[in-house]
Amino acid sequence: METVKLGAATEYIPGRVNVGLYLADEGVWLVDSGLDDEAGRKIARLLEERNIPLRRIVTTHSNADHCGGNAFLRKRTGCSVAATELESVVMENPFLEPLLLWSAFPFAELGNKFLQAKPSEVDMVIGNRGIFDESGLEAVPLPGHFLDMIGLRTPDDVLFVADSVFSAELIEKYAVMFVLDVGAALETIDRLTGTEAAWFVPSHAPATENILPLAEANRKGLLRVSEAVLDCCGEPASREEILKCLADRFSLSMSVSEYVLNSAAVGAHLSWLRKRGEVAPVVEKGVLLWRKTP
Repeated sequence: METVKLGAATEYIPGRVNVGLYLADEGVWLVDSGLDDEAGRKIARLLEERNIPLRRIVTTHSNADHCGGNAFLRKRTGCSVAATELESVVMENPFLEPLLLWSAFPFAELGNKFLQAKPSEVDMVIGNRGIFDESGLEAVPLPGHFLDMIGLRTPDDVLFVADSVFSAELIEKYAVMFVLDVGAALETIDRLTGTEAAWFVPSHAPATENILPLAEANRKGLLRVSEAVLDCCGEPASREEILKCLADRFSLSMSVSEYVLNSAAVGAHLSWLRKRGEVAPVVEKGVLLWRKTP
């Protein structure tokens, strides 16, 4: 496992989920931990080879691919785990993520490591803004993607921006990117375009010195899906029918897990369109339908 050095004390491990490292005199602070025990095991091996003690994992948000290595690393090293209050509730009770997506206790196919990490005890609840411990790491609010997601700015000016933006390749491949609050996600992207940092590190794209092209690709991607959802409401349609419409339009094939993620994202787009007065809900013959407003 190799790292990419971005600052005097900041590195990251490239992967399906980028993991950040900030090295201080007392040891290393991680930004997220990857998907599962195997990710945690690889990180532990790297730190042991370099003889660097792990002090704390700062989790940007509670999606399983960001905190899945926490339990292994905490057990192996005794490290601290920090997260915002809402995200910590899901991390300590990970069945809540598939429950949130399905709106009920999850059925068997949703009990997988991609949607439900191992429970991760959080011993330090932090706010979503400002410096929170002796490392000098600064929490930066990044609302929209999940409940109370944060980014982390290091003292050497590397900004980890979590899932506020995705790579252009992922947007092209999947089209419907997971989001809970479209309006907040767009505002976060707007704020990023006015933010300065030596480096920006998204969780699902390579580090970049210029966030503007990535921010614009994500803004266009969100708006493209919202426009498609609106088009799918030309005739009154249920959420399931709207998702089928999007699948046809963007040539999507989905697993069960991807279906519930995309269904939640469709709900987020519908809520945003409703707030803008562009669609309205109606119940007909026991089915909740969405239609364009005149």
